[in-house]
Amino acid sequence: MIGRRKKEPSQTVFFATDIHGSEVCFRKWLAARKAYGADVLVLGGDMTGKALIPIVEAGPDRWTAVIRGEERVAAGQEQLAALREAVGRMGYYALVISPDEKAELDADPVLLEKTFRRVMRESLEHWMQLADERLPEGFPAFAMLGNDDYPELAEVLSAGRAIQYGEEAIGELPGEIEIVSVGFSNPTPWDSPRELSEEDLEARIGAAAEKLRSPERAIFNLHCPPFDTNLDLAPALDSSLKPRAGMAGGVELAPVGSTAVRGAIERYQPMLGLHGHVHECSAGDKLGRTLCVNPGSNYMMGALKGALIEVGRSGEVRGWQMTEG
Repeated sequence: MIGRRKKEPSQTVFFATDIHGSEVCFRKWLAARKAYGADVLVLGGDMTGKALIPIVEAGPDRWTAVIRGEERVAAGQEQLAALREAVGRMGYYALVISPDEKAELDADPVLLEKTFRRVMRESLEHWMQLADERLPEGFPAFAMLGNDDYPELAEVLSAGRAIQYGEEAIGELPGEIEIVSVGFSNPTPWDSPRELSEEDLEARIGAAAEKLRSPERAIFNLHCPPFDTNLDLAPALDSSLKPRAGMAGGVELAPVGSTAVRGAIERYQPMLGLHGHVHECSAGDKLGRTLCVNPGSNYMMGALKGALIEVGRSGEVRGWQMTEG
């Protein structure tokens, strides 16, 4: 009598990316372990926020802030707390200051930049503390910086106990599945802190991939999506960095991904590619045998987009789906 073949064990990877300073999204990422029954958490690059929002004292128990051109007023501690929470939910950093301190920041761009980086660092340190408190010891969780994150913040990620800084070393999932992480992007119009030429990006990815024991069983966590796929379509920009109008009256779209990333995927053919960078593209695509996924990002609404991927211990993707919550 021939018995049924026993199904090999699998594990579920939850991947999210581009949360840009949204603590709500970071907390949801941590909670995905229980909410989705995830066995592994991976957080792609661009962890930090894009702006500092001063909340300025305007009288006894009264504060004002300008958010996206709209003045907000808080009266009393409860409304102040709600205003700070609203700022953080959108991926900005709230800074409660006096009118004199606000004037100093307005008059000194160097001081403003220094303050912005300090608040950014303090926020990321707080996140690492949250992870240390909420993730069980030994639970596989990985994070990396993206092109919008300042390089010195790597030491903050490296100092955490619960989260492994992905770019520091090859990560190990249960079943001897490896994960390699590279958070740099190809050049963008915004000259962000961590950009490389395609040639240098290719070399960096290659140097990391060569450390893998079995690239075909690995996960490639590469912030930039592969060029000319379903994952990298973004509004085409004119010389003033404004979206160009398309022929049908909408916005013209163009591929903005990386040829170096595409080349690495095609060369090594890992089982899975995890990507971000292009918020508008929530999609999956295949390059050869490799499933590439970009969950997109909706961080400004406090919504965490993610991808839930079932990975076999023998090194294959068994199924996947997009999530948002």
